[in-house]
Amino acid sequence: MVQNHLSRIAAPNSWSLKRKTNKWIARPMPGPHSLNHSFTLSFLLNNILEYAKTAKEVRKILNDGDVLIDNIVRKESKFPVGLMDVIEIPKLKEFYRITYNNKGKFSLISIKKDEAKLKLLKIIRKSAVKGGKLQLTFHDGRNILLDKFNGKIGDSVLFDFDKKNINKILNLEKGSLVYLSGGSHIGKLGKIKNVIKSKDLQKPKVTVDIDGNEYITLAEYIFVLGKDKPEINLEAKK
Repeated sequence: MVQNHLSRIAAPNSWSLKRKTNKWIARPMPGPHSLNHSFTLSFLLNNILEYAKTAKEVRKILNDGDVLIDNIVRKESKFPVGLMDVIEIPKLKEFYRITYNNKGKFSLISIKKDEAKLKLLKIIRKSAVKGGKLQLTFHDGRNILLDKFNGKIGDSVLFDFDKKNINKILNLEKGSLVYLSGGSHIGKLGKIKNVIKSKDLQKPKVTVDIDGNEYITLAEYIFVLGKDKPEINLEAKK
């Protein structure tokens, strides 16, 4: 049981759940997001959207192919979903993007159908592979091979599911609009005032303007949204 389930008390703080009801809750299976940065489809349908009350109802919804994650039908109730993933429920004509609220809990933002084909991906690794190509690894575990790429680790890209390619590179630089995915200001929007070069083994940091106040935070908490305006909508919260 321990391998397939989590104690509610030990569940990640990003999950909005009642800790003192049932003892166990389903553990996300290995996948695109780590345990601490994801939740299951069953949790989505039971606790967030409240479209199912039992495991049987969750299985029925998923087996009917009624839920798409990043434009792919997912039928495994323990499939992990996380930050910036796009949820589609075609029968209900509902489309959502996963974010964090200001308390660090996972939250859904309702988006339009045409926005559901786009996703922001953060580059966490860039490496050369055989054949002279570059392999980009993103925050959701996605890997893309390219002949050349001008972006760097920490940048974001706007990915198009329909065309299966990168539409735009969003650089981690002064003046960029950003979303905070960690730290004490998680869930807030800001603007980069300065990128602080790391010394020795220190983690890279940035100075961010949030609501007129400047804060220093780790670059790993920064998710670049765009330059003059965000490339995706992060305002219409459910």
